[in-house]
Formats: sequence, C-alpha cells, structure tokens
Amino acid sequence: MKSQTDEHYTCPLSAVDRRLEDTHRHWHEAENAYFDPDAFRVAIQTAIQTLRTVTFILQSNKALIPHFDAWYAPWQEKMRNDPLMRWMVDARNKIEKRGDLEAHSFVRAEIVASYLDEGPRIEVPAQLFDAPLKLVKSIPASASGDHIRKDGSVRIQRRWVENTLPEHELLDAVALAYGRVAEVVRDAHVRLELKPPATTDMTTGEVYGEGLRGGRLPCMIGHADLRSLNVWLANGRPVEVAMISQNIDLSKADMLFERYQTTPEEIFGKGENPEETLQNLFATARKMFAKDGYHVTVVFLLKGTKPVRIMRMIPEEHGEKYLIMRALANEVVKIGADAIILLGEIWKAPFNRDKPYQRAVNSPDRSEALAGTLVSKAGEPVEIYAEITRDDGRAKLGPNNMARGGATFIFAPIYEAWGRSVPGVWLKMSRGGHADKA
Repeated sequence: MKSQTDEHYTCPLSAVDRRLEDTHRHWHEAENAYFDPDAFRVAIQTAIQTLRTVTFILQSNKALIPHFDAWYAPWQEKMRNDPLMRWMVDARNKIEKRGDLEAHSFVRAEIVASYLDEGPRIEVPAQLFDAPLKLVKSIPASASGDHIRKDGSVRIQRRWVENTLPEHELLDAVALAYGRVAEVVRDAHVRLELKPPATTDMTTGEVYGEGLRGGRLPCMIGHADLRSLNVWLANGRPVEVAMISQNIDLSKADMLFERYQTTPEEIFGKGENPEETLQNLFATARKMFAKDGYHVTVVFLLKGTKPVRIMRMIPEEHGEKYLIMRALANEVVKIGADAIILLGEIWKAPFNRDKPYQRAVNSPDRSEALAGTLVSKAGEPVEIYAEITRDDGRAKLGPNNMARGGATFIFAPIYEAWGRSVPGVWLKMSRGGHADKA
C-alpha cells in the first residue's frame, strides 16, 4: 500500500474529494457571474446538483469505510434535521425533474449608523433603484436622525434569493451547505486515518486544510462586500474602508530593541491565556507610546493565545468604524479566530442622558487613554487602560487600570459572528465609544 507521502499516492476517497472540489469551482463561477442572470442561474444550479452527488459517491464507496452504516446514520439524521440541507435536496430534485429554481434578484438598501444591526432596511426588486431614497426620507428629525445623517452611510447590495428560501441569499446558502457536506467528507477521511483533503483558493492560490469554520472555505465568506456600495449620507460620496494587514519583521528586531527596549518574543510573551497576551501587548504599547508620544489602532485576531492576523485600522471618519467592524467580523469567521484584541488611543467620557448620541470626543468632560480591550468567543470582555495627560506638548501615561464586563458594543458584529449576544449591551451608551480616537 502506498504511503500518503508517496508522490504517486492516490487517496481512496479521491472521487469524493474531486466532486467536492467541483462544487467549489462551480460556486466561484456563480460568484463571478452574479450580475449576469443566465450565467448565474446555470452556475449556481450546477453547484447545487454537484454538491448533492458528493454524498451519493460517498455511499457508493461504503465498502471502504468500516461499519459504514453505523457511522453514516448520525450524519444522515443531522442533515435531515437541517432545514437548509432539506432545501438543498428539494432544490436538486426540482432542477433535475421540474425545471429551474425561481430565483429573483433584489436590491437591499440599509442604513448603517451603529455597531449593532439595528438600522432600517428595505429590499425591492433589482429594477427599482429608488430604495435608498426611500430610506433616506425615513430618517427622523431628531437627535438620532442628526447622528444618522452625520455618521451614517447607506449600504446598497444586490442579492439573489430563491422563492422557497427567502431568509438566505442564494450564494451564501450554497456555501453553507458546502461547508456541512465538507464536514462529512472530512470525517470520512478521519475514520480511514487519511489526511483530510485540501482545497486551493481559486483567486489567491492559498491552500485550505484543517480548522475551517463549519467546513465553509474562507473564500466563500464575506463575498457580499464585493457587490456592496457604501455611500456617506453626509455628502453622497462612496465610503472607503481602510484596514492594513501588519507583519512582524524579525529582520528589524535589533531596531525594535534599540528604539523600544523590547524584543519580538516579549511583544506577545508566553501567556497561557488570551488575557495574559493582552497584558503583554499592553506593556509593549506603553513602551511605544512613551517613546513616540502616540499609538496607532491595531487589531489582533487570536486562536487561543496565538495571533493569526494583525491589522491596522485607519478610519478617517467615525462612521467608517461601523463598516470596519463588520468587515473584521468576516475576517474572524474566515480564519476561525476565537478572541480579538483592539489596542489604541481612545476618548472616554461619562454618559450624558440629555445627549444620548453625543460621542466622547465631543464631551466637555472627555479624557484620553491608551486602551487594550479583549473580547472572546467564550469569556467576558477585559479592558486595560491608562489615562493620557499632556504637559507642554509631551504626552504621559498614568497607571494601568483594569475593567471587566461592561458594554463592548463596538464588537457587536464580532459577537454576532460567534453566535453570541453582546455582553452588557443594555449599557451601550454608558461611555462614549471604545475607539473614538483612531
């Protein structure tokens, strides 16, 4: 028998793997044809039909898997109890026996003026492009309306929806179904003590293996952003969302030590939990602030205590942060991050009940701080902050303070991605926003 490391080795489940990869290819063909109705119809229906054959081929190879029926029965039951997977079966039957799916293209317009998913939205047939205007006219003449007009944006997005699955965008529905079938295929490989199949991103060439959220590939997540247009309510101009990935360049370790008296190893430390990672990062941030007199806003996505993505946030307007945090939630899902640390300068201010929409930066009682906040998939939020004072143009940091729990509603999109509600969201106006200053 050939070893899995043998260059001539062929996986016993290669027919299953190949059909799953075919589904991935057809899905991207549908994505690329999103604005061509006929091409989209052909590609998405082909993806649905192909995905359905994955389990057929797996069952035809049942002799390869010991005690196949006992192993496969729980998977079958799980898929039968899944409304989306039942829909996939019905959709495939309809395509093959009765004709095309009844898919319709819509324009969804929504106002984004909060970290919470609470803005008004409207969805109309794609031919009716006055939907955004209807939303703008619905903004009330009030304090909340003033806030929306100043910091809000209109997100306009095209969507394909099938009549019998109105709660899902069609491309995303097939991506989710792909992920669930991919889990079954992966488990079949594990049962045979085989290496699970890898899939190559058709755009970037990145190879995806283990650790994918629900089996859905990173290239299948966040695709709606590519067909969305965000427009400022204040001036009617397109919104440009800016995040830059950062890498630690070990070749510059000597320069890092000379300037900040720290090493790459000390930046993250050897913390046994994410809170210790936060403490190590904040200690480094204090050194950098003391030397430079400022600190940029940086986001660290973690798996356990290991940082897997570092990104710098560069919003020019406050309202951009609402969109940035939604984009960040997509990144969390793509890489399976289970914790996130946001580090940078902020404005702090007491909540003013007479001005509930007043941001901390506009409060006469505002103060500055360097802050690091940790939120995680399971634990409570933790924040470390140090007050900033300025004397003759020189910035200084006070002692560290720590707070637990509280209203971290800036992370609402992240919590939603994790399937959690925001801890303390009822206190969401208790202070003027984590990242007023970025």
